[in-house]
Amino acid sequence: MTILSPRAVPGLVAAAALVAGMTTGPAHAANPPAVLWRTDYQTARKEAQEKGLPLLVEIGSENCVFCRKQDATTFRDVALVAMLNEQFVPVRIDGGHEPAFVQAMKVQMFPTTVLAGPDGKIVGFLQGYVSADQLRDHAKRAILGVTTPDWVARDLQEANKAIAGSDYTRAVSLLKGITADAKDSPARTKAVAVLAEVERSAADRVARAKKLEDVGETTAAAAELAEVVKTYAGTQAAVAAATRLSGAASADARLRGTAATELLAAAREEYRSRRYAECLDKCDQLAAKFSDRPESKDAATLANQIKSDPDLLVVACDQLAERSAAMYLTLAEAWAQKGQTKEAVSCLEKVVQLTPNGRSGEVALGRLTSLKKGETTPGVTVGFQKNAK
Repeated sequence: MTILSPRAVPGLVAAAALVAGMTTGPAHAANPPAVLWRTDYQTARKEAQEKGLPLLVEIGSENCVFCRKQDATTFRDVALVAMLNEQFVPVRIDGGHEPAFVQAMKVQMFPTTVLAGPDGKIVGFLQGYVSADQLRDHAKRAILGVTTPDWVARDLQEANKAIAGSDYTRAVSLLKGITADAKDSPARTKAVAVLAEVERSAADRVARAKKLEDVGETTAAAAELAEVVKTYAGTQAAVAAATRLSGAASADARLRGTAATELLAAAREEYRSRRYAECLDKCDQLAAKFSDRPESKDAATLANQIKSDPDLLVVACDQLAERSAAMYLTLAEAWAQKGQTKEAVSCLEKVVQLTPNGRSGEVALGRLTSLKKGETTPGVTVGFQKNAK
């Protein structure tokens, strides 16, 4: 049988001094606000799901000095207590009585504070003593993951209206804005799902055009592809349609003109939607494939408007950085799944460098915390040992 027990903490004199300092520290109000702790995880998780609130789980033990310090300082902070009681479902688990829970959570020391969404997905894993300011900062990030800002709700509603009116270009622009800036949240998840549906609709039309090509209906196929480029601007399917259209157009001057016109219209829509990096991509495509067409000159003028304006160029650079960061995040996850933590950490650090204030940067910081959670932090180490026979 395996049991859980704290290892001996070196420096008993220091520990005693710490406890003494706690008892002789600043006096609190006669009735200070207290965290409304739940003590059963499953019940608390059900409550979190019903209320749509994140969970804060503190795991400690009766004999843990730093647990007592955290309780006497961090969880006596008035602002933090109010935040936890109003915007979280706080749970306190006694690790000495819940060894299976501690083992399942891979807890290495007491106290450990875990932040999770209503679905139980962990978004923060803090080992050892955490100050009120530190915990408040992590708690705010957790709240952002389950709440929907007003602008996100508004844009999501507008995107649905645009889809109902077959204005897919506007819908795609709004949905991409949500997925890029709304961070991890239920609304962002919804936006990703709706955007995927639009992509599927556009892809179906590209597939239909291919079938027309296969039976020799090249004119009808070109018209279908041109409609995809125009109607679904901003989607991957529209990019594929434009590429296919430009390839087919090389043998037909009329179709070539149609392809160039539609691609320029798509570039202008990207500009209007402030997706400057994608606008530059389309302008480059026009320059490469339609250099003999007047649309190529218009594209060069459009690209120059971005390249000559530092404010617009900064936005384009940030968008390109976010693209690279997203790829590095994917690469980091691939390394992590293979157990190659060092390589994963290197990729995540590049993400933070690329987008220190962006969504990918925040995701990378959280993942780095998870991968590096074995680092030394003030707390009591948890050890597993077998009972003596």
